Amino acid sequence: MKRFLVGSLSAIAAVVMVMGSVYGADAGSEADPLVSKSYVDDKIEQVMAKIGTGSSSGTTSSATAATFTPVSVAVGKTIVGGEGTEMILRAGKANVVISGSEGITDATTGQALYNGHKATLNHLTIIPRNDGRGFKVTEAAWFLVKGSYTIK
Repeated sequence: MKRFLVGSLSAIAAVVMVMGSVYGADAGSEADPLVSKSYVDDKIEQVMAKIGTGSSSGTTSSATAATFTPVSVAVGKTIVGGEGTEMILRAGKANVVISGSEGITDATTGQALYNGHKATLNHLTIIPRNDGRGFKVTEAAWFLVKGSYTIK
């Protein structure tokens, strides 16, 4: 009976020690990684190969790397934006010019700006259509423009 008890306790102790070493390793550590380094290296190589060939794997995207361009506009001139053009008045003064009844979107406040409204400095405005909407400058101005525009 004593041998049975000692043998059973030894077996239980061995199981506890093995389980402790398995569960004792921190998840994500070098002893127990969440993913293997070779798996990550393979995925990085696949992504780099796609970037190198310009492959988009079936997805279509028309995004361009458009950036804001600083534009100086003289007093009395009008800057007219094309469809989807974004403008920010950085210096000077300007009034909204609209040929129809719809406005220009002030994305900063979420409001529409209508004909004759004074443009606010540093507010992002969006020209929704290519129908002659823009800003008439009343004091020499600088705009940041992303998209197509003309100065009249």
